[in-house]
Amino acid sequence: MHAKPFWLIVIFNLFTLPVMAQVVPADTPIYSEAATAAIRSYDSVIGDQSEIYSGIAYHILPQGVKGSPYFGGKPFLNPAIMRYNGTWYQNIPVLYDTFADAMISAQRDSLYILRPDKTPDIYFSDHHFIYLAQQSGSNLAPGYYDKLYAGRSEVLVKRASSMQSRVSGQSVEIYYENKDVIYIKKGDAYYPVSGKGSVLDFFKSKSKQLKQYLKEKQIKYGRDKEGSIVRLAEYYDQINK
Repeated sequence: MHAKPFWLIVIFNLFTLPVMAQVVPADTPIYSEAATAAIRSYDSVIGDQSEIYSGIAYHILPQGVKGSPYFGGKPFLNPAIMRYNGTWYQNIPVLYDTFADAMISAQRDSLYILRPDKTPDIYFSDHHFIYLAQQSGSNLAPGYYDKLYAGRSEVLVKRASSMQSRVSGQSVEIYYENKDVIYIKKGDAYYPVSGKGSVLDFFKSKSKQLKQYLKEKQIKYGRDKEGSIVRLAEYYDQINK
């Protein structure tokens, strides 16, 4: 096993968390409070015998000259509430690698990949990630998705990044580029959207009302694309009963 960078070992030692199984509803809105409580217990010890420690070893990706392959921009472990093999756990250290589409956890100074088939729900940093396996008739690739809105017009984001390397003198520079894709559900299918026009076209039966809603609520689509799409989907569901 390769030695971990000193800064990572220090970070992990500061962010060691207790494992606790509990019952949590699938779309609990209390994660922020749970995360705050977890921060106060970082100096506790992880239970060595927990069933979640069964994944393969993981090594931190090289730091990029630009961009990052990790959700949140830095390779920092965050406290998470997650469902593993049907049991809910809280205060699990988690890091999301968007390049490999892998959820990473840790035990002592070792990192490992959580088994996606056993981990369908993970809450951390005020986000709810779900794992979707290959399903007949689904147009989404298997993987983790960030569930932004769980109504009829469900909104998911596929967090992703690409990596490029360039030779500069005698060194190799690494660049990461964000490749997130936002999807809205209609019926049993999911459709990618991006600009405001594509969202209004998706909801074209109520586009006039949605334009008025954006104006009345002074929603600036360009400042917060994901938040704006969620608000439009929520409003569409309210007026399209």
